[in-house]
Amino acid sequence: MDSVAHRLSTVGAGAALELRGVTRLFGALTALTDVTLTVRPGERRAVLGSNGAGKTTLFNCITGDFPPTSGTIRFFGEDVTNFPPFERIRRGLRRTYQISALFPGSAFTTTSTLPAVAFRAAASRRSGRASTTR
Repeated sequence: MDSVAHRLSTVGAGAALELRGVTRLFGALTALTDVTLTVRPGERRAVLGSNGAGKTTLFNCITGDFPPTSGTIRFFGEDVTNFPPFERIRRGLRRTYQISALFPGSAFTTTSTLPAVAFRAAASRRSGRASTTR
């Protein structure tokens, strides 16, 4: 098994991550249908959609938390479709989880006002005024 750095150096113009026809069913519910995606080394992609569109299910399929019902997932050319999560992790494929609470235990109003305070402080520095916050 090669390191991610080694894979990056040898993959050339190939795909770092490639999904072909990925579908995920939960009983009669179809969460993903025929998802095809190619991400080359160094590229970034955004996965956008409304609640329930299948974004989390897609990431769970990629990382092996929920295997796809059909389709293939390749990581640097290696088919990892049927690999358990720990085997994907060994190869450098894992996700991070969104943490919406910047400071655990803080109130929503405290967390949600931080961007406004930071913006106001930056604007004050640009204009040469001192910033005062409450």
